[in-house]
Amino acid sequence: MVGNQTDTNKITVNASDEVSVVKVLIFNGDDTMEESVAGIKACLDENNNMNLTGYYFEYDTANEINSNTLSSYDVLIMPGGNSATYVNSNSIDSDAIKQFISQGNGYVGICAGAYAASNNVEGSYSGWGLAPEVNTIDVSYEGLLTLSTTSYGNKLSDESTLNMYHQNGPAMYTTGSDIYSFATYADNSTGYQNYYAMVGENYGSGRVLLSGSHPELDPQKPQLLANMILWTVNKI
Repeated sequence: MVGNQTDTNKITVNASDEVSVVKVLIFNGDDTMEESVAGIKACLDENNNMNLTGYYFEYDTANEINSNTLSSYDVLIMPGGNSATYVNSNSIDSDAIKQFISQGNGYVGICAGAYAASNNVEGSYSGWGLAPEVNTIDVSYEGLLTLSTTSYGNKLSDESTLNMYHQNGPAMYTTGSDIYSFATYADNSTGYQNYYAMVGENYGSGRVLLSGSHPELDPQKPQLLANMILWTVNKI
């Protein structure tokens, strides 16, 4: 960890640069994608080393998610992996996640983490309902693709298009109006042009952000991932 901790909310990165701390828990249990977990760590390390956002991200991993493992964190990240395993896992307490978010904390779901947090994976199974107005469609596509950012998506990135890696993550659509649209699929590579690629929703006092594509995989987008995290805890 770079710097010396001065209290629970601030850290001194160098003699003249004190930044606020955001505490992040990354799931790395059964059927997580090792490259996704490693990529998330690398992005947070780069943010910390380069001070890309003015926030410092302290992070840990856990192979179980429950009220105890979540208790000292601000944000939970569920990475790429197998969403069906996530939903059915005895190691993940979805009620604890719901309580965690409803109390004002954040959730970032990437690929499998987005499927699992949605209301429903169309034609397959129900998700946890952390984003109850968002349904997901199973996409079969691996490779680079382009996302179009929305006007609201400028909170996360000042780029009008994002070139990102995709590995069978969801296309998303909404059943209501109380969602935040950050980006859509710009072309028909996935078969779902103009469907949501990145959306957010309030859950109690907290926020949930779901991404079908991978900001943590090559080409990595550390500042985008950092801003995704910050949005869920209402800091941008």
